[in-house]
Amino acid sequence: MSQASKVLVVGSGTIGLRTALELLRKNVSVSLRSPRHPLHPSTCSMGAGGLWMPYKCEDARMDKWALQTLDELMPMAAGTAGSTGDSAVEIVPAVMLKRHHHGPKMQDFLAKDYDGGGGGNSPLPAWTKDSRLAFQHLTVEMLWWQNEIFQLRIPSQAELVEAGYLYAWLFNPPIVDAPRMLQSMLTEVQLHPYTLDVNVETGVEYESLEEMVEDAKEGGYDAVVNCTGLGSSKLCGDEDSMVGGRGVLLHYDRTCERRADVHGGRSMPNDVVILTEEAPWGSDTDACYIIPRGDVLVVGGSFHREDTHAEVRPMEKKRLMQNAHLMGIDTEKSPIVDEWTGFRPHRPSIRLEIDKHAGISEGIQVVHNYGHGGSGWTVFVGAAKQVAALLGHGDKQ
Repeated sequence: MSQASKVLVVGSGTIGLRTALELLRKNVSVSLRSPRHPLHPSTCSMGAGGLWMPYKCEDARMDKWALQTLDELMPMAAGTAGSTGDSAVEIVPAVMLKRHHHGPKMQDFLAKDYDGGGGGNSPLPAWTKDSRLAFQHLTVEMLWWQNEIFQLRIPSQAELVEAGYLYAWLFNPPIVDAPRMLQSMLTEVQLHPYTLDVNVETGVEYESLEEMVEDAKEGGYDAVVNCTGLGSSKLCGDEDSMVGGRGVLLHYDRTCERRADVHGGRSMPNDVVILTEEAPWGSDTDACYIIPRGDVLVVGGSFHREDTHAEVRPMEKKRLMQNAHLMGIDTEKSPIVDEWTGFRPHRPSIRLEIDKHAGISEGIQVVHNYGHGGSGWTVFVGAAKQVAALLGHGDKQ
């Protein structure tokens, strides 16, 4: 494999933009193309909640890529040493509601391979062991003891217990203000001295991988990186593996009215992520969550495979408004400022590899970087570094 020196990156969502940046920062000449602007409301990256947390992605490589992303996001967060006051990243406490224990038990603590929440028969995911997240597994009673200090806008202990949520995960993840970060990355690509060309509003999608390779050949590129997300389903004939995980969201202004009855009339000043995929508020396909992101509160959500409806249905809107109410928003006094429908590119594993067939006869390396499911903003940095490594600019993982 030769080291790529001139690369065409196709796709300008979070994956495509960060991939282009990684190559540019390695002094590789790059052109960036996509049919729609990264800030177009239809793009999955634009509508995402921006929460760093592995979600709906089963790839074994994800943990490493997620931690590499965490390495980049944590120092960028507002309020941390060296960050700017207008950072597109914010650390916000997160509470995941659980009906059952879902954590290490006595036999796990005693197991020889127990390691900070992992090992034994502990079901906690590996990412929870990262000390920067300050992860805790708590009863809701313990959660509310701590909340006397944290003053987070979470449902009352009585409301949680009545709903059957007796346990919670509490951790401190970064949240990306997606529109601001996309614009920031795009601006850096546009201004970088190694950038050859940027056209993120071509209005035309490639009909085949062969067409993409031919375009790269005509432009004198020695590599092309396919970051077209769900578009790769048709482009690469990946229909059997790739499905669109349909998500629906409502946006409320972050300064909107909050329910006065949630905490017994007490005012809790601090925003918090709240999420659950367990009944009665949520499910595996219809999660209930609120994510403070930039100047909005993102209320969701859903993950419906092969549902192609392009708008929020009336019954879905009703359910999302109920979620907003459960999460503490006074929905009678707070107008919805936006609603969004998007399709996460989900497949059994992320396709991040050199194509063994496409481009070979033309002498062009083709790298695929798509299928990140609901974890695009969680792995985008690590995935970009892996692309650069495959093209001879870094260590392969």
